[in-house]
Amino acid sequence: GNETIVRYLIKFGADINIRNNKGETALIKACENGNETIIKCLINYGADINIKNNKGETALIKAYTNGNKTIIKDLI
Repeated sequence: GNETIVRYLIKFGADINIRNNKGETALIKACENGNETIIKCLINYGADINIKNNKGETALIKAYTNGNKTIIKDLI
């Protein structure tokens, strides 16, 4: 699944905190999409939870916006 792909990319040197053209990291996107498995994987591999996108939003803000309490707990 997607977690396997994430682990593979990290294992072979992918930058876990790389940003897209909106300044979003994989962690921010995972929080936006509510993908708890990927979020936990990224956090375990050291993703920076404090990075802000171009709008000034962090992963925590995205999780809060979506109302996912489990993800919020993982990020705090």
